[in-house]
This record gives sequence, structure tokens and C-alpha cells, in this order.
Amino acid sequence: MDLQPPPSRRILFLKTSPKPLSLMGPSNNLLIEALHEKGFQVDERLWYPLHPSPGSLTLADLTSYHSIIFIACWDYNLHIIEFQTFLQDLVLPAQISGVKIVNPVELISWNSNKIYLRDLEKDLGVVIPETIFVDTTDGEVPVYQDVISKYGGAARNSSVVIKPSVSASAKETHRIPDPSSEAYDPTETQSSWAQVYTYTRSLSPTVKIMIQAFEPSIKNGEYSIIFLGGKYSHTILKRPIATDFRAIEEYGARIGELDDSKVPKKGKEIGRKVIEYVRRRFGYGDDWKLGYLRLDGVVRDDGGFVVIEAEMLEPYVYLNVEGAKRGLERLCEVLGG
Repeated sequence: MDLQPPPSRRILFLKTSPKPLSLMGPSNNLLIEALHEKGFQVDERLWYPLHPSPGSLTLADLTSYHSIIFIACWDYNLHIIEFQTFLQDLVLPAQISGVKIVNPVELISWNSNKIYLRDLEKDLGVVIPETIFVDTTDGEVPVYQDVISKYGGAARNSSVVIKPSVSASAKETHRIPDPSSEAYDPTETQSSWAQVYTYTRSLSPTVKIMIQAFEPSIKNGEYSIIFLGGKYSHTILKRPIATDFRAIEEYGARIGELDDSKVPKKGKEIGRKVIEYVRRRFGYGDDWKLGYLRLDGVVRDDGGFVVIEAEMLEPYVYLNVEGAKRGLERLCEVLGG
């Protein structure tokens, strides 16, 4: 008879894709290998969809683990209603029972919708791109020009990016040219707008369309400033190709570790403030350590750091780079401590 190790030695990676974690990049592989070396059993299970084998996750399943981590839970955004239900009905009771959830349920729920950027802007004074959040719950797809006339702001006289407030990997993310430029095509713009609007509306009434002022400094690269175990770990610079604005490998962006001397100090400072902010906001104790944060942003020509995202749900954190060794150790401590 196979004997299961005690719950204190078991860690669960939640995922949405049936693809094995071993095929999802070297970062998660290194984390799993490090946990194995420390004597932990590491499992991976689908939270969605409900599969007949090994069956749907139950509260009893979740409470058999010492720690549960969301870091590989990609594509949650495609099933956001079911994901929020899963959090509240299963993961939260497991957390209340004493299972360590990394990152905690209430933080994951808040961070799953980019509306949280308004909180960081209002409460911390963090600079984000000028952003309009548009509801999609009323009537048919509105005319884009009517929307920007109603809301005003950057959309009236500059290039913008439109996307759902629940998204990942640039899903349904489009750039709209400055309406006064020759590149602006009203028909093409309305088509892109309708596509994003229809998709956003299909997700959940809580999901909004974001109309964000385009940040030209993205051409110099997007900084991913990574914190592990509550402390700064390392930084990745992602440079989009000249013909695109998306700093993502799937769209040709060049990815590389950045020497620590070149990391924007303001970005590090903001990351530390975000960690302290969520500690206070959700009432975590002084000994609490955030498992992971990837602060994505750009540096404007005037030196200001603009936050694009503060990802604490399922970011890829590039544990395979040289500077990640101490951060990897701290993340293991959070999971196993």
C-alpha cells in the first residue's frame, strides 16, 4: 500500500491547463526541483475544468496539503466567474483551516482584476497610465468615438491601448492610433473596439474595458521587477520588436536579465510599498511574507516610473536566471515554512 507523506510535506500547484508543468518553462521546473530537494512532495492539479480523472478537487483534497500555490495557474482569466467561485467555495475554507495559500485568497481575488490599479494610484500615489474603465453591461456595443467623447481624457488626442481588466498574455489587447493622425481608421478602430467589448462582456459583469494612454517609452523596454519571499530578487527587461508594442515573448520581444545597477530604483521602491500596502490592506501580520510579486512598468523620458501591472497571482518570475537564486530559496521557505 502506498503511504502518503504527512500534509506538512505536501505542496500543491494549481493550474488551468492540462499541460504538465514540466512543459511550461524552466522557471517552475526549478521551483519544483528545489522543493523536491528539500523533501517535499509536489503535486499539480487542475482546478478547471472538472475532469473525471483524478476527479474534481474537493475541500478534503485541498486540506491534505501544507501549501497551495497559484503561480502556474495561467488562463484563469478565461474562466473568471468559475475561478472566483473556486476561490470562495474551496480555497478560502482551506485557508481558514490552516493551509498556507500563496498568495492568500483575498489578495488573489483582488489582484485578478486590474481595477486594483485604481487602488494603487489612489492609496499609494503610484503612477499608472491614464486609464478609463468602461462598463460593458448596458445595451449593444457602443460607438468608440461616443465612448471617448463621454469619458474624455487621453483617448481624445493620443494613442491608447484597449484591453479587458481581466486578461493575461495580451489577450484581446489592441492599440488604437491618435484620432488626429493619418494612421487612425474609424472603421478599423470600431472593429477592434467591438471585438474587445464583446469578449470582455462574455467574461463577467465585473470585468471592464480599460482604455489606457499608450506609453511611448515601452520602446525602451518593460521592466519586470521581481520580489520573492517579500524581498527584491531580480529584474527582467523585455524589449518589444520595433513593429509591436507588446513586451511579450510570443510577439517577438527580447527577454533578458538586467544588471542590478541598471534597475530603476523607483521601481524597487514602489514594489516594496506595494508589499507593505497589501499587508496593511488585508490585515496580514508583521511576520507575513508575500510569496511573489512581479511589478511591470516603464521609465518615461523624465525618469518617472509608470506601473503597468503589479502581478501577484500567476506571473512568470524567471527563476532560471542567475540573480534569482536567493529569491528562489526565500520562495521555498514561504511554501515550506
